[in-house]
Amino acid sequence: MKKIFLLLLLILPIQAIAQYWISREDTYFFVSTGLDLRNATFGGTVNPAAYDGTWTAGYRNENFGIHAYYETFSAIRYESAGVNPEYIFRPGKMLIPVADISLSFIRRPWKVYPSLAMNVRMEYHFSRFFVYVRGESRWRTDYDFFQFSVYGGVSFKFGFPK
Repeated sequence: MKKIFLLLLLILPIQAIAQYWISREDTYFFVSTGLDLRNATFGGTVNPAAYDGTWTAGYRNENFGIHAYYETFSAIRYESAGVNPEYIFRPGKMLIPVADISLSFIRRPWKVYPSLAMNVRMEYHFSRFFVYVRGESRWRTDYDFFQFSVYGGVSFKFGFPK
């Protein structure tokens, strides 16, 4: 009986805290898709116009967020994947600036390289989704230079109260 009582004493506060976090409108999961706008329209420094797409899944709770992403750019045989902790400047608003650091890897046919990037994003939120424009400054360790890119995309929110 004492074990059940102790278990209830542990579960109830955890459940109450979790319910508070989940019940907030600025706490949600999201999935995103986007593309490099410059590469899609004009081409890059080493390629003609081609698809350079990203897929993302993440979680946000007020000012903190974290997401994992995958990027594929088959025209130059480039892939990258990573995890980005992020800071949300105005949670709960319609126009939200976000800054994050990308801790990632670049995969080329000949080798895998660690990589680091700084991102700033401007998001416009609707009830169930948001659109974004993101500027990225990535240290391209596969060629040892910094690359600036601009991405755009759409994200779908889920896991919050209706």
